[in-house]
Amino acid sequence: MPLLAIHYRNFNDGSSTDDRKFSTQKLKMSSVSVPIQKLRLVGYSVNLSKHATLDSGASHKIPDHLVVEVGNLQTAQINICSPPKTVNGQDYVSTHGIPLPLSDNLNTIQFGMNPLEFDVNRKLDRIIDISIKYYNSNNDLVPMTTSTNSTGQVAIQHLLLYFQYDFAGLF
Repeated sequence: MPLLAIHYRNFNDGSSTDDRKFSTQKLKMSSVSVPIQKLRLVGYSVNLSKHATLDSGASHKIPDHLVVEVGNLQTAQINICSPPKTVNGQDYVSTHGIPLPLSDNLNTIQFGMNPLEFDVNRKLDRIIDISIKYYNSNNDLVPMTTSTNSTGQVAIQHLLLYFQYDFAGLF
């Protein structure tokens, strides 16, 4: 069964705090395009980095999950029911990104999932946009941090999404 791997890599050398700039990327497939009917997420890997030293009393703040928005999958097939940002509030955050749970350490590798399946029924473009986000302490969905600091902020380094698909000819 063919494999489509989507690989994000953080290019922030740590000197910028512009997470929006570095948590979004254009990725380019090795094929010109891939005809896909159904795309199944079968695994993922997330690697985070931490600051070398921490302020007194600080600890590393690893998010419990990331939200990954993949440009070609921004459809009604991904629907997330989110809680309000405040108690009894009406201030809901909407997203069509894929939530990926993280472990409580810097590396998460998850395979053997009951695959999440998406109906694509078209050729995927060679250029794929990806955006990685997380919920901050104010319950806002914001770009994932791409640099570390001594207060415990961690940074994403790599994210790999592994999809399987049935080769569907050249429709």
